[in-house]
Amino acid sequence: MNISDSQRIASKLNELGYKSASEKEADLVIVNSCSVRQRGIDRIWGGIKKWKEQNKKIVITGCVLKSDRKKYADREIDFVHIDDLPKLNKKLKLDKISGREHYLDIVPDLDTNTSTYGQHIAYIPIMTGCNNFCSYCAVPYTRGREVSRSIKAVIKETETALSHGFKEIWLLGQNVNSYQYDFAKLLKKIDNIDRDFKFNFISSNPQDMTDELIETFANLKKWTRELHLAMQSGDDEILKKMNRKCTNAQFLNLVKKLKSKIKSLKLSTDIIVGFPTETKEQFENTVKACKKIGFWKAYVNQYSPRAGTVSAKMPDDVSAAEKKRRWLVLDNLINKKAAD
Repeated sequence: MNISDSQRIASKLNELGYKSASEKEADLVIVNSCSVRQRGIDRIWGGIKKWKEQNKKIVITGCVLKSDRKKYADREIDFVHIDDLPKLNKKLKLDKISGREHYLDIVPDLDTNTSTYGQHIAYIPIMTGCNNFCSYCAVPYTRGREVSRSIKAVIKETETALSHGFKEIWLLGQNVNSYQYDFAKLLKKIDNIDRDFKFNFISSNPQDMTDELIETFANLKKWTRELHLAMQSGDDEILKKMNRKCTNAQFLNLVKKLKSKIKSLKLSTDIIVGFPTETKEQFENTVKACKKIGFWKAYVNQYSPRAGTVSAKMPDDVSAAEKKRRWLVLDNLINKKAAD
């Protein structure tokens, strides 16, 4: 999503008359940040100090929590909310005013962006935001509630990318299978485009995985058969504290159904270790679930509280050493095993 957003930012700057430059030569630095993890925000600090010394204008956009904005309040930095990128020219004090109302409507300049962001994958957002409010997640507070693009707009951008020579399409959203205009219908239309390409989509939420969607997946010809489905934990008590709507048993049944319908399915997932109050026994429930499922890949994250989320009010009572140990257990079980 950050790559896709950055392409739209670059296209907007091109429209306003800016030209890309090296970090050393640039007059303007736009940081497309991510507040989902503290590490992403911490990395900005060193850059700001250096850029200020070089008298560069700095704009920060992307997913920025209010608490993170306060940290930069005295540094003479402009903030542009991701939804307000079409108004970027106002922050830059330029005369050109774009009539577009939402950053998803910015048309990416694929000729300019291809060499910068990879030459074979086109990242196409179909929606942004999230309505789920998982207790650990900052996305609803930074990107807001779910907003979906029309099927017509998604198809048009897909066809444009294919005409530019892209051979792989990735449809993006915080929760693609709650796409407002019928995700199954969109996938069928993408699949029926008469060109030689393949496509994938991220991310899917298990609570919105319907039988219709599974049947659609099974019949797609150009889909890569790679499905990212976030489990987060294999323990029901922890899942409840995370405000996840899918129990461990429901997740296991869903995986069983998916594998029975979709041959050669590669299933990846997200898992958080060291969530507040997670005991060693509860972590072992996650390990057991992973052994049953046999994930192809897992993005295992060591829990860190994000200001403003519900879980930030809970005691961060699992030590850093224990979080790392649990991370290693799952990384060795899933990712190292898959690499071998």
